[in-house]
Amino acid sequence: MPQNATQNTTQNATQNATNAPKRSILVPLADGFEEMEFVSIVDILRRAGIDAVVVGIDGERLYKGAHGIEMLASHSLALMSTKEQNALDGIALAGGAQGMQNLKSCPLIIDMLKDMHAKGKLISAICASPIVLDAAGVLSGEFACYPSCENGLKGAYNKKASVVAHDNLITSAAPATAPFFALEIVRYLLGEKKAQEISEELLIPHLSANALIVRG
Repeated sequence: MPQNATQNTTQNATQNATNAPKRSILVPLADGFEEMEFVSIVDILRRAGIDAVVVGIDGERLYKGAHGIEMLASHSLALMSTKEQNALDGIALAGGAQGMQNLKSCPLIIDMLKDMHAKGKLISAICASPIVLDAAGVLSGEFACYPSCENGLKGAYNKKASVVAHDNLITSAAPATAPFFALEIVRYLLGEKKAQEISEELLIPHLSANALIVRG
């Protein structure tokens, strides 16, 4: 291929990547949320350049987590426009026992899960929150969740899996698996290369075996 043609191809690819719409994931906040999971999701998505849209299910305010840590939701779920909802690529639900119950009791969350699932958008949940997916009728096939939360849920619980991804559904087990859960969302939206880049930035490959802890 002539040099000019190669340069033009490279320039066009770069321009297309630059002009591509930014990916966005809704991350709802509810009182009782599991802090490690919520922060891991938002932090890792934003490191990857994904817009983690934090919205409060009860309006714009501080939400208290399962261990007393407060997070501010600067946007209200109820005030999201149809245009804003349609622009989302999916949703990620943090867990926490009470947080899950509050998400499950929110009609807007249930309706949004049903709508996103019908449109083939990404549906993801960690820890106890696959229960919310089940309540919305969007949980199917193999899934991961916190042990005992699988009781009564549709689908095939994989008790050994940290993360399970199939079709447009990603589920995960617990606070300790939250970074891997978030990275799987990155991989789904932006590809393996980007997920690996963020993983290496966080030094996660160093934890492929038991972490080395040195005590004096």
